[in-house]
Amino acid sequence: MFKYKESKLINGGIMEEISKEVTEIKFVLKKIESIIDARLIGIEEAEEDEIKEIEDYEKRKSEGKIELNEL
Repeated sequence: MFKYKESKLINGGIMEEISKEVTEIKFVLKKIESIIDARLIGIEEAEEDEIKEIEDYEKRKSEGKIELNEL
């Protein structure tokens, strides 16, 4: 009986820790989503280096030099 309670307490602590981590991940994800939305909507202008990367990507894509990998 004691081992069951101890095990339950340990598992409860683990679940609590997992819950905290999931909450932190959700927070970071929302921040990332807001950054992406801001860029897609055009609230923030793209940086010069980002523009160069986009142009490079589009050039490589038109030349067929881009290999897409499924995630």
